[in-house]
Amino acid sequence: MKTKVMCSAEDFQERVEQFLDDILLGVDIETYDDVEVRFLWAPRKFRTGGLADLFVYRGQWYYWTNNKQGKDYKTLSDFELTGRLSYLEIFGDIKIYPVAFAGFYTGYIDDRGLKIYTGDVVKATMTTNVEIPSTGGRSRAKTFSGKVDDGFTTIVGVNSFADRQDDYYYILDNCPIAMKYTTKVRIIGNVFYDLDRDNPTVNIAERCATLAYPYGINVRELHLKMAHAPYYRAKS
Repeated sequence: MKTKVMCSAEDFQERVEQFLDDILLGVDIETYDDVEVRFLWAPRKFRTGGLADLFVYRGQWYYWTNNKQGKDYKTLSDFELTGRLSYLEIFGDIKIYPVAFAGFYTGYIDDRGLKIYTGDVVKATMTTNVEIPSTGGRSRAKTFSGKVDDGFTTIVGVNSFADRQDDYYYILDNCPIAMKYTTKVRIIGNVFYDLDRDNPTVNIAERCATLAYPYGINVRELHLKMAHAPYYRAKS
């Protein structure tokens, strides 16, 4: 299992640039923090990558590869890369594809073994009455006796919260609860629904908040959208 690393889009870009710098200097990059990013590769397809696969340029996320994997790709000549991003030239004739950011891996998996990313929507049972919090992966919060109270179960979005670096969180209507208090969890969808084809970027925090405060919204319809995501909105 990859190491859980708290990260933001801004932090990720800084790590990418430092990663490129260290490659050029011959630094042992095997010791690097292993940040896993999910991105939207096609209208209904997610892929994942890390520091060696993705970068941000003028607010747009890009995936690059030495192998041609699609038709509509860009090359380095299409960019005006400066600073450490210009070090991408050392990889030769690379193909660059615009993608949409779709969350960071949280270090947790659900009860079926599926990785949980920020932007996922889960049905989770959680409690704060624990003595041994979850450490990620399949581990679950428990007491020294191995038992926990029933807690409560709800459908919530997953995201980072404010500037807290202790854990990722379930975003509730009145407060967030750290994922380390999970006793059961099952992914039921994600917030990447009704995407704009021209600008598929999603504000994960806002959509998690919409799920937490669904006032004036048909909740069943919202859950169905999340269950069928990712997808673009229908053409008008």
